[in-house]
Formats: sequence, C-alpha cells, structure tokens
Amino acid sequence: MPPTGVQVGSAFKGVGDPTTPMWASSEGCQRLSIAEAMASDDMPGIPALPVSGMDGEAILQLIGGDVAPEDWQGGAGAPAYRLGPGPAVLNLTYLGNETMATIQNVISVIEGKEEPDRYVILGNHRDAWTFGGVDPNSGTATLLELAQRLSDLQKKGWRPRRTIIMCNWDAEEYALIGSTEWVEENRAMLTSRTVAYLNVDSAVCGHGFYPSATPQLDGLLKEASKQVQNPDNGTETLYDLWMDSNTSPLFGRLGGGGSDYSAFVQHIGIPSVDMSIGSDYAVYHSLYDDFIWMEKFGDPLFQRHVAAASIWGLVALRLSDEEILPFNYSYYAAELENGAMGINERVLGMPVSLSPLHKSIKEFRRAVLKADSELKALQTCKIWAPWRNCPLKFRDINDRLMMTERAFTEREGLSGRPWYKHLIYGPSLHNDYGAEIYPGIDDAIQTAKRTNASESWQAVQNEIHRVARVINQATLVLSVH
Repeated sequence: MPPTGVQVGSAFKGVGDPTTPMWASSEGCQRLSIAEAMASDDMPGIPALPVSGMDGEAILQLIGGDVAPEDWQGGAGAPAYRLGPGPAVLNLTYLGNETMATIQNVISVIEGKEEPDRYVILGNHRDAWTFGGVDPNSGTATLLELAQRLSDLQKKGWRPRRTIIMCNWDAEEYALIGSTEWVEENRAMLTSRTVAYLNVDSAVCGHGFYPSATPQLDGLLKEASKQVQNPDNGTETLYDLWMDSNTSPLFGRLGGGGSDYSAFVQHIGIPSVDMSIGSDYAVYHSLYDDFIWMEKFGDPLFQRHVAAASIWGLVALRLSDEEILPFNYSYYAAELENGAMGINERVLGMPVSLSPLHKSIKEFRRAVLKADSELKALQTCKIWAPWRNCPLKFRDINDRLMMTERAFTEREGLSGRPWYKHLIYGPSLHNDYGAEIYPGIDDAIQTAKRTNASESWQAVQNEIHRVARVINQATLVLSVH
C-alpha cells in the first residue's frame, strides 16, 4: 500500500450493539440511553481518526519530549518516537454522527431430514469499510458459490441429515453486531441445537491455507483438506499447500475477537472453524482493497475462491451428513496440556499451585480415551442390525460430542468481561485480536506481575480453580456415566 493509504477500523472495544449489552437488539427492546452507552469502558474516551502512514510520520516527527519506550518505536528507518508534549500543535476536526440504524442479516435454511433440530451453521459478513474486495466480498462470493452448489444437490434429491443454516451477517466491521445480536436473540435455541459454526470472513487474500478451529475439529480439517485440489498446483492437495505455508502453530485458535465466530465460541461455546486462503495482505481495510487488487494480486484466475468454497462445503457436508459427528477431543486434551505447561513456566517460584488444573486435565484425557474407544466400537458395529435399530445410541454420543464445548463456558464469564464466557479461549485483555488459552489466568498473571501483591497472586489461584472446574464439567459431559 502506498504511504498515502489509510487503514480504517473500529475504535469500540466491545462486541454487539452498545445500547443492548448482554441482550439482543431488536425493535422495541430495552436499551441504554446514548449517554449510558457512551459511558461504557468499551467506548473510546477520546476522538479517533485514521491517518495515512505518511501523515502519521510527519506528525510523529513534530513531537518532542522524552523518547518513547522501545515497544512504542517504529520499524527500521523510522525516526525516534517521543512522548511529547509539543512543540507542534495539531488541529483535529472530527465530524461524526451518532445515529441509530437498522441492519439486516440474511439467513437461508436447508432443513435436515433425520435430525432437523441439529444445526450446522455457515457464516460470512457482507459489510465493508470501503470496496471490500477481500474483506468481506471474497467470502461473500464463496458463500454464494457454495449456496449454488447445495441448491444443485437439492435439485437432484439430496437433503442433509442435519439442518444447514447459511448466514450473511451485517455490521460486522462496527463490532460484530449482526452475528452477536443474532446469537444473543437465539441463545437458548443455539446452545441446545448447534453442532458447529463454520466462518469464512476474507476467503482469499493470497497464497497458503490458514485454518483456525476449536481443537476437536482439527482432525476433520486435516482430512477434508486432503480431498481438495491445491489451487496453485493441480498435482497437489490443499493439505500440501497448508503444509508448505510455514504456519506455526499448524492451527490458529479462536480466542481473538477478529470475526463473527466470536459470539459462537466465546459467548455460548459452539465448536467452530475459521478459514482463509492467504493470511495478511497489505491493503487490509483500505480503499485499495478492491476487485482490481484481487484480480491482479489476490487470485488472478479465481481458482483460490473455488478451493475455498470446496473446503468450506466439504467440512459442512461431513458435519451435516455423517451419522456420527467427526469430532476428536484428543486434540483438545493435548491443547489443554500444552496450555498448562505454558502457564507453569510463567508462575515458577510464585505462590501458586497448578495441581487443580493438572488434575482436571488428566481426568479429561481419561474421558477422551473412553469416548474414542466408544466411537471406534460404534463405527465397527454400526452395520450390524442390532445397532441399526438403536438410533438413540448414536444420538447420545453425538449430543455428548456436541455439548462438551459448552461446558468450557461459565455463566459469570471472564473477570471484568462477563460477555466472554469461554474460559479456555478468549481475547487477551490487552489485545482484542490476540488469542490466549486460559485468558482469565493470563489476565490475572499479567496483573500480578505488574503489582506483585499477595492478593493479586491469590486472584491467579482463583482463576486456576475456575478453569479446573469447567474442565471437570466438560469431562462429565463427555463421559457416558
């Protein structure tokens, strides 16, 4: 992007409609006043206006005073940034409107044949800051392509086993408003019926395959990627492209607040996926993110869009059609163990015990092994007549696989951030886009290291106990008895 390019975004730190925190925004509903909403800690306290890199550098060069801390400094070749004040004076004119507006989500439903009360939900947003060639229109084009493919299957007589819901969200860029309000409005129904949520925001922005997921879906993504052609090399699969993408770790996690999966994972605990072909791109949220950029740089032959629709659709079909849900919680157990090891390194020598956390993870691992054995037995025996005549057995194991993720949520939510109810995955307190495993423990450790007060370390211990309790609940849900 040229130095004159401007990247825009939202300065609001919350999610959803700020006048309806924790409940759905709809016509005639209870609302906070504008003054009450503006008083929220999630609202920016000062006017904010995006500027180009060229203008920003010119402003920074005019600031005097002490040199700023190292982590505030610019990249190679940038001048030394200082803290001020002055000597220059900047006149900022901010012309903003505080208005209430109506948004519209577009929802399409393909009703399931055998289990219509079980939902596989696909979502993408359609609002854009500017032209949105990548974000979100590459995803919207992919969603429309997938809708056409599913329509063609229906014309041939196909119906999914479980209901497929396709969602095109509005007002994502403002604060994930469309998806958040829909989830809040349908919270009870979604928590009791949803198998998984599959999100694609910016479907294509370059080379490589970059999936993020809750861990029980890791295996499914690996298997599905081996059945999709590499859009950049017809002799390889998307899995090969993924392995060549130099991603570390292999899977991203969904603790950050960057897209519409947030309400599904972090608020109500739905197993979820977010996928893209390509990762960072230079024209993000700028006027240069347009069709010309996509045609010239992002996907000149539009084969990457075809691959994105293929992997999205294949994962959706497996989740909606397979008799036994293709979940594997052994990946989750490994993730919990690795996260505990990371926490242990950060609290060495501190008055904190990780025993409750280690014990809960050990019990969860045992439950996972038992569930795996049960699944293998079902897969082996399901062709036998006695099993065919016992559909409740399949329903039982599927319900346990589906509901285990819900158990990682707690009604009170993260300390000081009650909307975020998932205690395993959530955004960092200091970076909404950053993802942390055990975010409540992470927040408490950062506070304790800053204050080094005994009560702060006790708060860390309390968070460890909270996480251990939800893992214990997940163990009970996954277990047969």
